[in-house]
Amino acid sequence: MEASPAVCILAALLATGACLRCEVCFGLGTSCTGDLETCAAGEDSCGVALTESTLAGIKTQSILKGCMPSSQCKAGPVSVNFGQGMRTQTSFACCVGDACRTTIVTVPPADTTPNGRSCPGCVAVFADQCSEKTIQCTGDETRCVDIVETLTTGGNPVQMVMKGCASESVCAQIKLGSSTFAGLSADLTTAKCTVASGAVEVAPGPGGFLLLKLRS
Repeated sequence: MEASPAVCILAALLATGACLRCEVCFGLGTSCTGDLETCAAGEDSCGVALTESTLAGIKTQSILKGCMPSSQCKAGPVSVNFGQGMRTQTSFACCVGDACRTTIVTVPPADTTPNGRSCPGCVAVFADQCSEKTIQCTGDETRCVDIVETLTTGGNPVQMVMKGCASESVCAQIKLGSSTFAGLSADLTTAKCTVASGAVEVAPGPGGFLLLKLRS
């Protein structure tokens, strides 16, 4: 049911983002189309997340559009290297109103230069454990991530475990608990981020969405 103008005005005084409407969709490639949906309180921007995944040298792209807090717009490109030729990189962009029609998101080329750090790496689907192998981190990947999550779309849950090298910006996004974005819900039961071996620096405090995990 549509909110009345009076309710929108009152909500605007109480919480940023109420009654903003954004296109919500998910698709393979660099574009998708969907219905406009009213954003929840605190979601004051429309967001676009473009992810490039590499597996055995083959690259694929996917795009998510939906409501998000504008603080998410400040996140730079995030990358995770799982080893064995598996890698993901995600870039974010935010917009409001007509600007969303022309917003373009690009994913920068992956920096595959070894940086002297290492982490356990592996990926498994329909499982909560995977067989780890030590992998060499590259570029700005200075953190090790350990994530166990259940992704649900269309009522179909899929449990995954992911471990690997990650950029520091990933650690500012992953957080235990549930989140939803563009009809894709994620429930993280494990979300650890530690300093990669070989790095001489202080570990960050508890972080907060890996690839596609935006708090609602």
